[in-house]
Amino acid sequence: MTYPKTDYMYKRRSIRSFRKDPISDDNLNFILSSGLSAPSGEGIHPLELIVIKNDELKKKIKSFYEWAGFCTQSPVSVLVCYDSDKIFAAGYDNDDLGKLDAAACIENMLLRATELGVATCWTHAMENQEDYRKLLNIPKNIVPVALVVMGYSDIPFSAKDQFDKNKIHNDRW
Repeated sequence: MTYPKTDYMYKRRSIRSFRKDPISDDNLNFILSSGLSAPSGEGIHPLELIVIKNDELKKKIKSFYEWAGFCTQSPVSVLVCYDSDKIFAAGYDNDDLGKLDAAACIENMLLRATELGVATCWTHAMENQEDYRKLLNIPKNIVPVALVVMGYSDIPFSAKDQFDKNKIHNDRW
């Protein structure tokens, strides 16, 4: 089966090389709005986004999480978090729903960014939560999930279909 080469779903790639060109406020807000418009389990909407543009903060992130070090090249990164209090208040006995909502938010942001010509890379933040908390004054009930690094890149978006019919199982394994 052939899919359109212009479809942003197939063009999205993790890019780790960025120019410092700023992302316009309109485009950034469109990306953030797209993320926050993702489905949320039971309509709880526990997500919180921290937009990071400050170069000194990005250098400090690089110092404790080298895998996100390329954020120092980008004009903006977004730390996607959730409010665990909202999830527990809804009657859940764990906050896994926050991670699922964050993943849906991130995917929406990645696809919208690709559509706008903005390159992205999704890096996890789970093992560095306390570092992020300290650096960004994040309260205990707010849980960092992932840092989405974004900016413009000279690396072209090229469509790649990763469909593998062997990964599809009908009715049973």
